[in-house]
Amino acid sequence: MGHARTTVRIAVLGIALEEAAAAAWRTRIESEIAGVGVSLLDLTPILEGGTPHQLDAEIVVLVAGSDAALAQRALDRALQSVEAFANDAHSFASARVVAVSDALAGPGRRGRGSIVDAFTTEAAERDLIAYLRGVVACVSGLREARRELTLLGRVVDSMRGELEERNEELQLAALVQRDFLPLPVPPLHGVRVASFYRPLAGVSGDVYHLEQLDEDRISIFLADAVGHGIPAALLGMAVCRSLETIDRTHGTARLLGPAETISRANRRLAESQRATTRFATAIAGVLDCRTRRLRITTAGHPAAILLRPGEAPRPIECEGGLLGIFPDEPYEEIELELHPNDRVLFYSDGFEQAFSENGSARHVEEFGTLSGILDAEQFIEEITARVDAQSGSLHQADDLTLLCLSIGELSELRLAA
Repeated sequence: MGHARTTVRIAVLGIALEEAAAAAWRTRIESEIAGVGVSLLDLTPILEGGTPHQLDAEIVVLVAGSDAALAQRALDRALQSVEAFANDAHSFASARVVAVSDALAGPGRRGRGSIVDAFTTEAAERDLIAYLRGVVACVSGLREARRELTLLGRVVDSMRGELEERNEELQLAALVQRDFLPLPVPPLHGVRVASFYRPLAGVSGDVYHLEQLDEDRISIFLADAVGHGIPAALLGMAVCRSLETIDRTHGTARLLGPAETISRANRRLAESQRATTRFATAIAGVLDCRTRRLRITTAGHPAAILLRPGEAPRPIECEGGLLGIFPDEPYEEIELELHPNDRVLFYSDGFEQAFSENGSARHVEEFGTLSGILDAEQFIEEITARVDAQSGSLHQADDLTLLCLSIGELSELRLAA
């Protein structure tokens, strides 16, 4: 890596009949201004059709005489030379160009990348050295600022590339996670299940599992890993993939109840903890679609909500601690009988923030306003529309998952039988 330059580079340009004046200005600038390196160049060959120089200078002094046409051509060529070097990766984006010419006098001329000030010959004798001293004093700071901006631009470009790569990986991880979500459970004895799933950022800490266990029963499981993003998604998937709904020991198969399913998942998570403690909330249920009896267990998770026509929404409360804390945590299991047109909602706590007012959760009330929608798919469509209508829905605060079980009329049960 080269060392930073400590001198300010000034190029004095002369044209035909102005060589002596240009040389005199070079000598004077070198002798009267400290900390500068001054070069002298003849523009005459360029004016006669030669290729413009690439001027590696921060200040250019053009001594152009009094012939207006010749002076303007010289200025145009000088600007071309400055701008040609500005395209070099190690150059400065602009240079200060000063013209000493009775034909060009006047401030504020501007080339594509350079600012031009013009002095008459008389004004230059009086003011040019002081003017150049002021410009030189600013150049060192400007040079350092440009160098830092260049380095910052490289850092930003590198970070942008890394962020784009991470985003692509995150999107791929989201696709993989969605591939692991369960397929829809077909209607069974008039019972239908529909799902709403919306991650906070690509991947989700919410995971769920739906499974038809036998000819009459289905299993429902929803877990919410603490945290967000990839760590929560990995934990949630690990919990979900380790689920046991059927015990197959000793060559026989035995259906597990929700409390036993939750207990086994808790024990596995607690016993696998290493340097960091990771935990999750969960809710599990087993529904006998023929008898319409539902068994539920929760592990620190929001209670399922029972929607029954003509009644207020009712939380289905039961006791149980978080998954992954104590391996021998006891879990309560409750059982209730469902009626035709009942709906049971299993949801993650993101809904508490999605539907809130002045810091108070109103999601249960929001669910209650939809109690007249009996079909599970229609319920999910309406709740999706309402989530989208919330202020801040484009920047949701948490992962959102909701499973809706709808219980059909008894005639559907007899028809299925």
